Amino acid sequence: MRRFSIACLFCLISTIGWAQQNTLEDTLTWGNITPGQVEQLVGMADRGHAVALYGVGRCYFNGYGLPKDKFKAVEYLGQAADKDQPEALYLLGQCYNYGLGVVKNEAKARDLFQRAVKWFEQDIEENLYAPYYLALCYTYGFGVPTDMGKSISLLEKAANMGNTQALIDLAQAYLQGGQVTKNPTRALELFTIAAEHGNPVAQLHLGYCYLDGDIVAPDRVKARDWFQKAADQGLPGAIKALQSL
Repeated sequence: MRRFSIACLFCLISTIGWAQQNTLEDTLTWGNITPGQVEQLVGMADRGHAVALYGVGRCYFNGYGLPKDKFKAVEYLGQAADKDQPEALYLLGQCYNYGLGVVKNEAKARDLFQRAVKWFEQDIEENLYAPYYLALCYTYGFGVPTDMGKSISLLEKAANMGNTQALIDLAQAYLQGGQVTKNPTRALELFTIAAEHGNPVAQLHLGYCYLDGDIVAPDRVKARDWFQKAADQGLPGAIKALQSL
């Protein structure tokens, strides 16, 4: 059976209308998917495209561009998982693990996670989201034994490949400490790198760093600028942050 990863979406960018620097996974993570993108995604899913099936499932799961509906999410994720789409295997595993939109079944969840891990390991050098999701598997013990050292190492790998979500997760780890030695200055650096690469979630975090002034000198002008950059990309939390200033 042919298997599709998020990396496959790069060849569909011009068709579905995503900005060239962003993948579907970025958009689904950020929550700023547009109605037009959802419509095109649904059309591609109706034609059986594995990545699109996963994308529609994510939209239903999170309520991004479609009504939040865990049952419909499981339906679409299941179709994508049948095609060995790695991210769908991972999210469907969560659904079975926690009983989200489906009867809880830990054995089924374990099988799905293990299948996802296999594909993430295979794609680890080509797909910048493969080491990121594999890091999450090691963080939560999904399909592999929990290993925070491996998780951090994989996040570093994903970040070095240009995965801005990995940069954010690393920044939060440095803010909290525990997994790594607490280092707020390093966290600020990582948020800044991700924000400068256009990640609106990082821009929102960086805006709050300047607004709160806990790890950098407070600067409401810079805070507003970063909130505005994120809001311009349609990030709901950034729009609310601007309104609160």
